[in-house]
Amino acid sequence: MLEIGSSDYLDSPHFSPRERAAILWAEHMAKNTARTRDDVFDEVKRHFTDAEFVELTGVCGYFASNNRFQDSMRLPIEEQGEVDKIRVSVRADPERIKAYIEQMVANWPREFPETTSGSSDAPPPAAASSTGSTGPAGATARRETLHPRVPLLDPGAAQGETAYFFRNAEWLLGAVPNAIRVWAHSPYIVKLILPLQAALQRDGAGSILPAALKAMVRIRTGHIHAAPYSLAHATVLGRTAGVTEPQLAALASGDYLSSPHFSPQVRAALAWAEHVAPNTAKRRDDIFAALKAHYSDAEIVELTGLCAMSSQIDLIQNALRVPLESDAEIEQINRYTRLDPQRLRAYLERLLADWPSEFPVLTGT
Repeated sequence: MLEIGSSDYLDSPHFSPRERAAILWAEHMAKNTARTRDDVFDEVKRHFTDAEFVELTGVCGYFASNNRFQDSMRLPIEEQGEVDKIRVSVRADPERIKAYIEQMVANWPREFPETTSGSSDAPPPAAASSTGSTGPAGATARRETLHPRVPLLDPGAAQGETAYFFRNAEWLLGAVPNAIRVWAHSPYIVKLILPLQAALQRDGAGSILPAALKAMVRIRTGHIHAAPYSLAHATVLGRTAGVTEPQLAALASGDYLSSPHFSPQVRAALAWAEHVAPNTAKRRDDIFAALKAHYSDAEIVELTGLCAMSSQIDLIQNALRVPLESDAEIEQINRYTRLDPQRLRAYLERLLADWPSEFPVLTGT
């Protein structure tokens, strides 16, 4: 297995063609080059179904997020005995996961933290701009003609676990974005990921950073990764939260450090995002010191988690070539900045009510 670290896996006799294809895809996911590598995609598709391919891409994105968060926060490695406990099994017991969700619901907080004040220069939330996802000053992503990597599943034709996922996702989000229609190839996994993404991106469900600041971080990260799908959605949500057109223009140009439209507090968060995205934050004590001057430990953890998750989403959506919806649909999806915690709790209850009696059997390597 050491050949993975040495990049000799393509020539190593210790990996099957299927394993080589998966590692090659991971290589380009990590570099954010998978979007344009049709040759690599063709090799992967020779060995994996659409559902397996979506899961593989999600795994690559998940580890990209983990790497950025853990490296940026400089998490120390546990003692070997603790590591051995953590890695005792490679199997996730679905009943244990179900019990975890049941415990979350049973111990649901009666009150949630208030969003911190002063963390954003944006005015109070306003109605979404009618300029849509192709607004002025190059603030959002261009529409592209690349075909999606896998078919977008139709919620109306879905059955079984996929139908349950579509129904619950639409109930939580109020709509079914194209990203959900792609992720639905792997419904057992994405149904667990969705609440975290929703809670991190919006106010209300325990987040202590305001939606406007989080949207600006996501927009800047989207520009760094050249992620058209993420950019379109984050920009419209940002406008809904009150991010101004001059701010959007500065985020697009990368001129936020000298722009008069951002406070030192917001600049510190954007500079941190700028280095979490390429995973260079762990070496930038100067950037972290500036961040510490404006944010508490809890805010830094949430901000770093948001930056890492934004990178994960960007890399996944780029690799899968998720197509943009119409401007009207994007505005509909991003029409609110607050996530009702009781709605999130009800989503988890719906997961429990629809808990599968059986799970898919692992395919061979």
